[in-house]
Amino acid sequence: MIDALCLSGVLILVAFWAKLSDQSDWNLYLVTPAVEEDEQEPNWYRNLQLVLLQKPELGFDLDDVTFIDTDNSMAIAAAEFIKPKLATGPFAVPNPKPYPGMTRYSGKVFGGLEIDGAYIYPPPRAPVTA
Repeated sequence: MIDALCLSGVLILVAFWAKLSDQSDWNLYLVTPAVEEDEQEPNWYRNLQLVLLQKPELGFDLDDVTFIDTDNSMAIAAAEFIKPKLATGPFAVPNPKPYPGMTRYSGKVFGGLEIDGAYIYPPPRAPVTA
């Protein structure tokens, strides 16, 4: 779904599933600068509706997805968590993060919020901007 949204013109910088401790359901959080830019009728929301209509096999509901801006504390934590890092020392080998698949975040606090769990996707392969 993330790749389909990118192809529809929504710039997704980071995506992750998280369950906040004070909520009963998991949410898919999509980080996009469009949240900051588009205050009226958001194109990214319409694009999400179209993607979900075209791909009912995904089993997503609009209520399962939350768009957040790049300044959100969880967005910053997710971006930092998947950022590639280089090892140091005489046998330094680049860290293979971000992994090809989702990475589980095992901490109890994420972006300053208490969580029961989080799974962070690697960055989209080819971001497309509208």
